[in-house]
Amino acid sequence: MKRIASMLLIIAICAMSAFAIQVSAPTIGSENADRLAAQTSFTITNDNASVMTNVQVTFSGGAENTKYALQVPNKPTNISANSGVSVTLNGTIPLDHPSVDATTLKMGPVKIGVMTVTGTVGGQQVSQQTDVFMQAINQLEIKKTRVECSSTSKSIDDGDKITKLKPGEQCSLEIEVENNFDNDDTNNQKIGDISFDTVTIDVKSSNNDLDIEDADDIDNLDADDTDSVTMDLDFDEDASDGTYTVTVRVSSRDDNGALHGEALSFKMEISRLTHDVQITRAEVSPNRVDVCEASTVKVTAQILNQGKRNEDEVAVEVSVPDLKFIKKIENIELDQDDSTSVSFDVPVPAGTKAGLLRVDLKTYFDTLALSNQGSVDLTIDKCEADEPAVVVTPEQPKQETTVVVPTAPQATGTQAKAAAQKSSTTSFTDSPAYIALLVVLSVLIAGAIVAIIIALQKKKND
Repeated sequence: MKRIASMLLIIAICAMSAFAIQVSAPTIGSENADRLAAQTSFTITNDNASVMTNVQVTFSGGAENTKYALQVPNKPTNISANSGVSVTLNGTIPLDHPSVDATTLKMGPVKIGVMTVTGTVGGQQVSQQTDVFMQAINQLEIKKTRVECSSTSKSIDDGDKITKLKPGEQCSLEIEVENNFDNDDTNNQKIGDISFDTVTIDVKSSNNDLDIEDADDIDNLDADDTDSVTMDLDFDEDASDGTYTVTVRVSSRDDNGALHGEALSFKMEISRLTHDVQITRAEVSPNRVDVCEASTVKVTAQILNQGKRNEDEVAVEVSVPDLKFIKKIENIELDQDDSTSVSFDVPVPAGTKAGLLRVDLKTYFDTLALSNQGSVDLTIDKCEADEPAVVVTPEQPKQETTVVVPTAPQATGTQAKAAAQKSSTTSFTDSPAYIALLVVLSVLIAGAIVAIIIALQKKKND
C-alpha cells in the first residue's frame, strides 16, 4: 500500500509539473531612454502538450500604478502546445523614475513590480509570475577623477590602482561632475533644461590610516554644465603596508525628483621598503649670515624610520662643499615609525664668498648604506664696509685779493736800457711826456678862457 501511495504521489507531481508555462521578465526603456512613452516585449511559452486557453496578464507589486500605464495590446487568447509567443508591453517611464540603484548607484533596470500570466491547460489553471523592470537614462556622471600625490599623478577609472606610495604621503583628489541634460527642453516634455540643485559627493576609505577631507557639495549644476571639487587624501606617518580602497559616490535628484548618480572605486597601495630612513624636516638657523666676521650656523634634521625593520645603526651626514665641511653622526637607534632629530654646528669663516650655499643631508642604515638625501640653502651676505664721512666746508665770504709784486732787482747796462724801453712803452701816463702834455693843455685852456672874457667885455663897452 505504501508503495502504491508513493507512486500515485509521484504521478500527481508529474501531472502538475506537466502543466507548466514560462514567462520572460520584461524591461521597459534602456540606458539611453528618455522619460517618455516606451515599448518592449516579453515571451510566454506553453510547455504543455495541450493548448493553453484563456490567457490573462495582470500587474501587481507596484507595476499596477497608473503612472507606468502598462498595457498589453496584443495579448493572445490561446497559445498552442509546446510553443511560445512574443507579447508587446507598452508603458510610460515617469519623469521621477530613478536612473540608478539607490544603494549602489549603479546604472541598470529598476524593478517596478510583478507581472502574472495565467491560463487554462487541460482543464486546469496554470500561472507564472515574473518581475517587471524599467530603465531611464542617467544624466549625472563623473567626468573626470584625478589623484595627485608627491610621488605620482594619475587619472582614475573604476577599478584602477595607484602603487608605490609611502606612509605619510600627501595626495589630493579632484572629482569633476557633469550634467548631461540638454540645455533645451524640446516640445516642453520636461526632459531638457533640467538642473541639479545639490550634488552630493561622498568619498570613503577602507582604512583609517588614510584620512580623507570631507568633500563639498556642488550647488546649482545646470544642464550641459560641469563643476568640480578637490579634497585632501593624507596617509598617516605610520600607515601600514597594504592596499586601501577609496570609494567615490556622486548623486543628486533632478528637478523632476529622479535620482541620478555614479559610483566608482580605486585602490591605493602603501609599499614600505625594508630600510627607509626619511628626512622629514631640515633647517638651517640662522639661514643667512654675513662674513664681516666668523660665525656658526646650526643645521637640524628630523628623521623618521619608515622601513619595515627596527634600526640600530642609523647615521646622518651633513656636508657643505663650498665650506669644505662634512660631518657624520652614527649609531642612532630608531625603531619602526619612530623619529628623532640631530643637529650639527657648521662654522662659517670670515671672508667666505657671498652667495647661496647648498647644505646636503644624507641618511644611512647599517652606518654605510645610503637611504635618503636632501638639501637646504644657506645665504651668505656681503660684508658692508663703513663708508667715509663726508666733510662739508662752510662757504667763505668773497674778499678782494691784493697782489704784491716784488721789486725787481736793479739792472745795469743793456738790461737797464731794455727795461727802460719796456717801461716807457707800457706805462705812458707815468712818463715826463705825459706830464708836459697836461701842462700845455692847461695853458691853452686858460688862454682861451681869458680871450673869451676880454671879447665879452669889449662888446659890452661898445
